[in-house]
Amino acid sequence: MATKTLKRCLLFATFVGAPIAICAQGVDTIVEIPTTAHRSALIEIPTAQNPTGDSNNKVTMAGEYKSTKNVVEQQKETCWNWYADVGYTSEYNFRGTNLTPDADGAVFASAAVSKWGFTLGFFDIYQLGTARSPSFSMGEGGGGAGSGLGTRGVQSYTAETVQTRFNEIDVFLQYHRSFGPLEATVGNIGFFINRDAQTFLDITSDPLSVLPGGIYGPFATVQNEQFDRVYVRLATSVIPHIEPWITYYQTIYNNGEDHRFYRAPHMPAIDSFAVQYGNNANDNFHERNDRLGGYLEGRLRGHFSITDWVDFNPFGAISYSYHDRTEPIPGSTNFRDIIRGRSLVGWNVAQARLEIPIHLFHIVGNSAGPCAPPDLHVDFVPGFTYSYHISRPTAGTDRDEVFGGAKIALTF
Repeated sequence: MATKTLKRCLLFATFVGAPIAICAQGVDTIVEIPTTAHRSALIEIPTAQNPTGDSNNKVTMAGEYKSTKNVVEQQKETCWNWYADVGYTSEYNFRGTNLTPDADGAVFASAAVSKWGFTLGFFDIYQLGTARSPSFSMGEGGGGAGSGLGTRGVQSYTAETVQTRFNEIDVFLQYHRSFGPLEATVGNIGFFINRDAQTFLDITSDPLSVLPGGIYGPFATVQNEQFDRVYVRLATSVIPHIEPWITYYQTIYNNGEDHRFYRAPHMPAIDSFAVQYGNNANDNFHERNDRLGGYLEGRLRGHFSITDWVDFNPFGAISYSYHDRTEPIPGSTNFRDIIRGRSLVGWNVAQARLEIPIHLFHIVGNSAGPCAPPDLHVDFVPGFTYSYHISRPTAGTDRDEVFGGAKIALTF
């Protein structure tokens, strides 16, 4: 554990210390495009129209020098809003489920563009190192208990799934509109998961059993998955510095490469070892949570300016699952429960996160057309999350988890 922690720290230090050519702001389907102007921790960057950076023919606005020409141009309509980000996180935790357990973290990037209330964007995350989970699979919704007993209750087995590759790409389209103090958003998001994983069984020795103890495998497990979810969100900004959200997601498509076990007809049905590759497929012995479930999430987002160049942005979230997440059933003798668990109906996870955007620089361009000139903000954003799993956590996920990272953020 100490070695893993050191490796993650070194990866984090390497990432934030390296020169980065792509600059971006955090984005996912639950983060809006930031539009609030702020000062910079560094001096104003000279532009082609002002190569020396002097303040001749300029006025001071909010402590920044801007040419009077730019001030006039900024009264023009903003035709497009863009954002993007690139960053590192010590784990990829999705809806309370750690999808990269014991790996070296993950790198991610995202981008989005908005116009006329519509936002089109994507999110891409890639696992670093190898992930391991004491379960039969590492599906998007979680896995089962991963351990059980044989017929006589003496010879036990424990599964371990090794994930050598995980890459997820999300694509979303949403529409946002204000109705007085309320803001409504509707959207659709597609998840495309590319995974390379194998499962091994560690079986204890039992002199009364014909099955020798040892490590067996590799066996097939859940691989690539695809999901399509629609969502609706209500928010309000009437409370100073705090914005409450409530979002409901509904899965309308759920598919993936799911391994199905087969039962040998000459073995008792209650024998957990009576599972092999062959004929007599039992469709109930599969590993993925294939329910078309729903997910309700409430959030409080805060935004507080500490100084002209740094902000304090906390948020809290709590969620409720309608068959969307998976809950393991420890101690069960039902092989179906051991490999898959059951879909969860109940409170899932509560999380608290803190981000501290540090404003690196701000560039205002010029525009000869009908649109406002480019207004570029670049931030360095470290952050961390505490996650408390209210329901029984799936294998590979702890009840209490702390993870974090950083990103370079760009908005214009």
